[in-house]
Amino acid sequence: MELFKKIDCKEEIYSQIRKSFDIQNVIIGNLMFGDNIPIVFILFKHLNDLEKYWKDFNSFITAEYLAKLKNDFSKWNSYVFYLTESTVKKPLKYEIENNKFSTRKIVIESIDQAVDDNTIKSILSEHIINDNIKFDVENQNIESFSKNAIINEALKSTSFNKTTSIKEENLLKVLNHLEKTLSNEN
Repeated sequence: MELFKKIDCKEEIYSQIRKSFDIQNVIIGNLMFGDNIPIVFILFKHLNDLEKYWKDFNSFITAEYLAKLKNDFSKWNSYVFYLTESTVKKPLKYEIENNKFSTRKIVIESIDQAVDDNTIKSILSEHIINDNIKFDVENQNIESFSKNAIINEALKSTSFNKTTSIKEENLLKVLNHLEKTLSNEN
């Protein structure tokens, strides 16, 4: 079973987007990952269009597509990937990705190929599914832990080890005991 399923390009939403925005490409679909997660990939024709229209596009997709969904999970767990062939200035990228209105927004820079199934799969893998993470953990021998005699004595001499909650007064007693012990050694 394929996780991402594109919405048919004949849907009305595509023509509405093309009428409203000067875009190079838009793909809308659903990721079946726990539940239905709406995903939108949009590539504006020019970088300055991204800067000018990303908020308008986000508002549009929220009002014309997401608001009509019946599943609350899908409404609140939706993504818009703003794709660009060039590099986006950090302040703009930060503003887009940290905007809290409606969708989760991610800027994908330097897309130098067509937005095909492999590109979509790669983006979803990296940003949502995280199945591209490689775990190569090596078991290391760690020397056994040894107690510090001075700290151990300070803990024993207070009520610190007899209480269930760490209180400031207990920490101060331990600290005072440590200071006293260490100053007597010098």
